[in-house]
Amino acid sequence: MNHYYRKQPQSSAALIALLKSRNLVIEDEGRATRYLESIGYYRLSGYMYHMQAADKSHRFVEGTSFDDVVTMYKFDKRLRAIVMEYLERIEVALRAKLTNYYSSAHGFFWYADASLFADKRIAESILKGIKAAFDSPKDQFLRAYKRNYSAEPLPPSQMALETLSMGELALLYKALATDDFKRQIAEEFRVAVATLETWVIWLTNVRNVCAHHSRLWNRNMSALRPHMPSRKKYAFAVQMPEESNTNMYGVVALMHRLLKSFNPDNSFAKKVEELLREYKVDATLMGFPEDWERAAVWHHE
Repeated sequence: MNHYYRKQPQSSAALIALLKSRNLVIEDEGRATRYLESIGYYRLSGYMYHMQAADKSHRFVEGTSFDDVVTMYKFDKRLRAIVMEYLERIEVALRAKLTNYYSSAHGFFWYADASLFADKRIAESILKGIKAAFDSPKDQFLRAYKRNYSAEPLPPSQMALETLSMGELALLYKALATDDFKRQIAEEFRVAVATLETWVIWLTNVRNVCAHHSRLWNRNMSALRPHMPSRKKYAFAVQMPEESNTNMYGVVALMHRLLKSFNPDNSFAKKVEELLREYKVDATLMGFPEDWERAAVWHHE
């Protein structure tokens, strides 16, 4: 049986009336209207569910206010900014390591050498994308290179990899044949090849959530579960969350592990903790352990 979407658009006034009928306290309707019109009801509603009764009545827990919803929205916005800042560092580090190792061993155009890849299809797709970016360059550095080296059909690795998104970079690493250089890159991140492959691909999904300003704080990103290393082989793995922990605690734990490998004095986990305390968020809703201020993985290194 086919089902159709029959809902009709509602005015801000009607939405406010609906929320009030569901037991949400709204003291300043003008302020609520401004938020509904500048952010949107649908986006804000994602921050309401955990404040509602579990009986699917959509009624809010007694005493819940519109300000509580806005506060969670602001918390999530700041959390995304912190995560995005440090994901950038991981992405840049992977890009640099790929260029440094493979260019030194195989020259600046190594990425066009199909013999270096186990997955030829992905390698060909990425090469095609680099060629397209080079043929119609939008970046100044590519235009300058084309002017100075007009006989070259491709840019060198340090430029080519700058045209790739984090997702493409993750796929490039995964597509490479497992050789000494691929292993060395993983070792520099202090994990095994298979672990690094899945971690970076999974974190790409996290980056996309942040880039699209979507709700992050209690999202369960279980589409592609990250591989967790053997707890017998890797001592650090004993403290890592289970593979089933694909929510925010898993994200913070994985990012912390990667960041510590090349930037041991980074403040990522500290900033997340400070944000949790500032907003007094129930971290267990994000997959954190009950006594996270003592038991979180970054406190056991």
